Amino acid sequence: MMDVILWLAQLHLVYKLTFNRKESNMNLKKYILALAFIPMVFTSCSDDFLDEVNPNKQTPPTFWTNEENVMKGLSAVYNPIRRMTYGYFGGFEGQFHYQMRADDCYPTRGEEASVWEVLSFTNTPNTGTGIWGYIYAGIQFANEFLYNAPNSDVDKTKLNQWLGEAYFMRGFWYFRVRTDFNEGVIRLLPSSIDNEAYGLSTPEEVLDQAIADLTEAKNRLPETRPDEENGRITKGAAQAMLGKALLWKGDYAAAKAELESVMNSGSYDLVPDYEDNFRNDTEFNKESIWEINYDAIGNASDAWGSSTGDNAFMGSVVSHYFGPTLKGSGATGQNLGGGWYKMSPSPYLVKQFIAEPRPKGSDTKWDKRLYTTCFFKYSDYGDVKQDETFFDGYTFDEMFEATTQPSGDGKYGISKTGTSPAYPEIEGKEGRFMLKKLTCWWNPTGCTMYTNNAARITNYRIMRFAEVLFLHAKACLETGDNASAMADINRIRVRAGLPEKNLGSKDAIMEELRNQKLLEFAAENIRWDDLVRWYSYDDLKRIMIERKTDSMTWETKTDGDEGVTYIPTGVIKETQGFSTNFQKKHLYYPIPQSEVDANMNLEQKTDWK
Repeated sequence: MMDVILWLAQLHLVYKLTFNRKESNMNLKKYILALAFIPMVFTSCSDDFLDEVNPNKQTPPTFWTNEENVMKGLSAVYNPIRRMTYGYFGGFEGQFHYQMRADDCYPTRGEEASVWEVLSFTNTPNTGTGIWGYIYAGIQFANEFLYNAPNSDVDKTKLNQWLGEAYFMRGFWYFRVRTDFNEGVIRLLPSSIDNEAYGLSTPEEVLDQAIADLTEAKNRLPETRPDEENGRITKGAAQAMLGKALLWKGDYAAAKAELESVMNSGSYDLVPDYEDNFRNDTEFNKESIWEINYDAIGNASDAWGSSTGDNAFMGSVVSHYFGPTLKGSGATGQNLGGGWYKMSPSPYLVKQFIAEPRPKGSDTKWDKRLYTTCFFKYSDYGDVKQDETFFDGYTFDEMFEATTQPSGDGKYGISKTGTSPAYPEIEGKEGRFMLKKLTCWWNPTGCTMYTNNAARITNYRIMRFAEVLFLHAKACLETGDNASAMADINRIRVRAGLPEKNLGSKDAIMEELRNQKLLEFAAENIRWDDLVRWYSYDDLKRIMIERKTDSMTWETKTDGDEGVTYIPTGVIKETQGFSTNFQKKHLYYPIPQSEVDANMNLEQKTDWK
């Protein structure tokens, strides 16, 4: 285990960078930024999740006695949420990569074999994810705070609010246990206090614990926060997450009530421009309920978070992961697009976007969200919108060639996989699309975090008001209020530039809800969870075989003068294994075998034995 000095040093660093930034005293605007720096506290411990994070054993008895130290402990509680969208082989792959099992994204197979195992349903309990460890590290941090902080010499009103933040984070993690693993181990005390080896709790028990924690949180949290505390949890965030958990439980009336509290609070609304949900200059807007903060601080050469020093990296890696490959000009050699391009919009997503053209005379041919979600050449398809340039003035053709074609610079293109997305032909023109939403396309200096700060600062929105509307619509449908459900969906449609619909039947409204939520949240890590909740295993397998038979295959041809070239075969196939490998057990992850081996009372799930 790490010693007292190192642990305190890490907490001090988090506190200093989070709460005493030079720009402004006690400025919390980028609260979660600093939370990259405690993660290494996990790595020197045993594989047993019970021992991954145990600050109580590592601190003197006097640590939890004053406000400054308690605030350091609260910083630690927030830390793991940032790590779930960060790191290389760490939490990031769980939050983004694994969601590419769904029908909104086309995975680009890279060098991470463990990621492809999950995406192709060939993982075992010995391979696949580090998600379990990150989740339970978050639970451990929250348990430490909830156990120790009440005994501190902190103003009771302030302490009550801080405890609400810790309850929220623990509730969020238990909700993720339910959505990711279905079953899990419930621990409510620090492992230093309770080191009992517990077995698996049922899905119902895990979800009930999440609901209990989120309920406790909402009763303690403030409705609003000053600007200097942007990024910290509010009552609205707790109510929104509680409504989501209640929906998963099937308590639709209670979910509806919580979500309506958020809707009627006056604190949240849809922003007029969909694009504002993804830019760095429109963060913490009216639609944002909870977002992770990033900033251009620290050493970008340490972008994967191994450093815990004063110059540790605090920027986002999202654009770098998914930005298109595009080399800079001149002497710079910058990889302006990011260069890794690990995700494409799926052919099914594109089909759904173009299925409903906007009314004649509109300022775009299709759904406004398509132009934020995807790069494509508008003139290819007779769009009324003029073609654009991106990053440093590059056209779509230049990005597409460099990123996706064998002749380009693509690290993970056809030359790597032998397949590419089989986009539909549109008005006699071959479909050509690339993911845009998770890239800072407006940034003239590109996406790569290694060479510029502008690409490192875009926040990630975990929950938006649009999701509240969809959750509320579902709750309304299940409680017989079809009209309200349709009203929620129409708010989303109108913002997208689509006319309102007047659907009467529950089934028709639900189908519209599913489609609109796909278009609204493409590539935002919501879709797989939705599919698992909406469909039975048999229905989901059938649907996914149909929707993900979407890979155009290429064959190689060797020419002595030109080398290897790639020729499309015309064969479209399913490459992720839905037809051959996908079993019911793959709806959720297995318990890591290392955890089972370390806990005499923990048994592997039956299907994964």
